[in-house]
Amino acid sequence: MKIETTRSNKEFKVLDKNRLILKGRRPKWYSSEVRFFYNSKTYEIKKKGFWSTSFTILESGHPIGAIHWSLKKSYKIILKNNTSSLQYWLKTEKAGKWYAADRKYLLYENDETPILTIHYALKKWKESIEAEFIDKDTTNYVLLICALFVMRLQQTAENAAASGGFA
Repeated sequence: MKIETTRSNKEFKVLDKNRLILKGRRPKWYSSEVRFFYNSKTYEIKKKGFWSTSFTILESGHPIGAIHWSLKKSYKIILKNNTSSLQYWLKTEKAGKWYAADRKYLLYENDETPILTIHYALKKWKESIEAEFIDKDTTNYVLLICALFVMRLQQTAENAAASGGFA
């Protein structure tokens, strides 16, 4: 799958073999909120409060999960099914040369099983993002967008740390 973003990262599309799967956007340029549409439902990722580090995942206005930050494990995605809630962590690996910005993000279910790989690269100052599920039969696009959201949060924190500023 290929993820296309606009120059300001305000809008994004997920394409699978050049077929549009879903599209979404950030409603305001300064907001960390994300809204996307899939299977005729509206999904949102909203911050719980102004000073909070947690986010709520909403499906048509009803909470279906959360994204929490902890000092030890970074960001954790929790999606609630009918019977249980699954937890996911996104881990970063450097890909390519030491000076390159290429990264590989792996999404682990319950900190054990990798289920999603996101390849991030900068080519001629343009982002190239591709994602693939390890098990091709179980593609969860809501989880993919949540993982991309956490990837952006981690990149923002890394960039703030590298510049010597605050996150």
